[in-house]
Amino acid sequence: MGHTHNADNVKIIILSAGKGTRFKSNKPKVLHEILGKPMIYYVTLSARWVQPNEIIYVVGYKKEDVINEINCENCTFVEQKEQLGTGHAVASAKERFKDFDGYVLIINGDMPLIKGETLKNVVSYMEALVRYEGANLTDMVNYKNENIGGVVVTARLMDPTGYGRVIKDSQNRILRIVEEKDASPQEKAINEVNAGIYIFHSRYLYDVIDKLENNNEQKEYYLTDVIRLLRQSGKEVHSLLIPDPTEILGVNNRWELSRAENILRLQYLNFWALNGATIHNPETVWIEFDVDLAKDVEIFQNVMLRGNTQIGEGTVIEANCIIKNSVIGKNVKILPNSVIEDSIIEDNAVIGPFARIRNSSKISNGAVIGNFVEVKNSKIGEKTNAKHLSYIGDAEIGKNVNIGAGTITCNYDGFNKHKTVIKDSAFIGSDTMLVAPITIGTEAITGSGSVITKDVPDKALAVERSQLKIIPEYSEKRKKRKGNKQ
Repeated sequence: MGHTHNADNVKIIILSAGKGTRFKSNKPKVLHEILGKPMIYYVTLSARWVQPNEIIYVVGYKKEDVINEINCENCTFVEQKEQLGTGHAVASAKERFKDFDGYVLIINGDMPLIKGETLKNVVSYMEALVRYEGANLTDMVNYKNENIGGVVVTARLMDPTGYGRVIKDSQNRILRIVEEKDASPQEKAINEVNAGIYIFHSRYLYDVIDKLENNNEQKEYYLTDVIRLLRQSGKEVHSLLIPDPTEILGVNNRWELSRAENILRLQYLNFWALNGATIHNPETVWIEFDVDLAKDVEIFQNVMLRGNTQIGEGTVIEANCIIKNSVIGKNVKILPNSVIEDSIIEDNAVIGPFARIRNSSKISNGAVIGNFVEVKNSKIGEKTNAKHLSYIGDAEIGKNVNIGAGTITCNYDGFNKHKTVIKDSAFIGSDTMLVAPITIGTEAITGSGSVITKDVPDKALAVERSQLKIIPEYSEKRKKRKGNKQ
């Protein structure tokens, strides 16, 4: 099994036509998501490990949605017009391997935990059987055992309920696979089960696929009947037991979807931890498939990293943060309860707690976006501080700017969005309203509580307040007025 196989001799069929009745959903079963990707994505990824001659998807229910989601230029799609079982699904694709001299590997589209390495091993095992069953012959190079019809992947389960049981002879050859409802008490006691992954010699499969019958309760054509037909024609079907039974877990309802997602989630967290990330309380951490972490990243509980997100070296993400489709630089501190979407945070910035950054914003090196500050579609310059209670929308802010608490960029006039420009080293006093479009010059200052409606030149002070009035003894006057009324 150590040799490399010739990938051109394998075609892979992925069965993805089912509606998934037990999902109680309008969405095709294989499009239900696990860690931000549809189930079929993981199966495809593993299939590509084999580098096959062709991947053939058997589609049916809402086929356009499935084809669009798979979004593959050199893939082949075959329609199964009625859902009449796995055997019928493979028969729908028979023209694709009619004149093919090689192997056909068949997988269910609802097996997101299957590893590419496992599929490669299945192909290698099939090749080894064909090549080495005649190991006592002198002509090893050209020898082919024509009796090998195929291999069925099996696993041992603590609780095999619901799976087809594998009945074998002493030579590891499969005699038959018995479905649970058809199994005798003795057969039910067998814990080696059919994983739902098969590899057959293409010519032999083509010869028998149309001979399947549907004389069973479900009136379906079972792929497992291929084994019986091959045996009747003198061919052997062997089993390959895989060591990790979690790989074969199928997903037939939403609870099984959750279970598969949880297994995959922990596998990824394990991967990142072994590659230099510290993950506190991993039961609560969610990292999706396209996320990339550098070393020495530290992640605390209840963090969600979603979509196409990259986290730079030495960055700390504290509790309850959500980061989606964003690039975070090195040594960034993201304090609790912050949300970052579709944005870039450069090195050494500090974000939060309770900050929200969204819509293609960019926070430059060493900037601080603090408590209850929202930044939308804005560029914040280096070492600029907006530490409390502000809204910055559609703005371009230079470096070393101080944004006082309660500052609002009034960017929307009821019809259009307008831009605010604040140049380097400006000082925006607390509770300033900046009515866009507007430019605040370099080193300019706005007085606290001002509504700024005109551009402010460099180094100028802009103050807009009504004159302060102080009325002495006002509280005494109020008391008297109140007394007179009574």
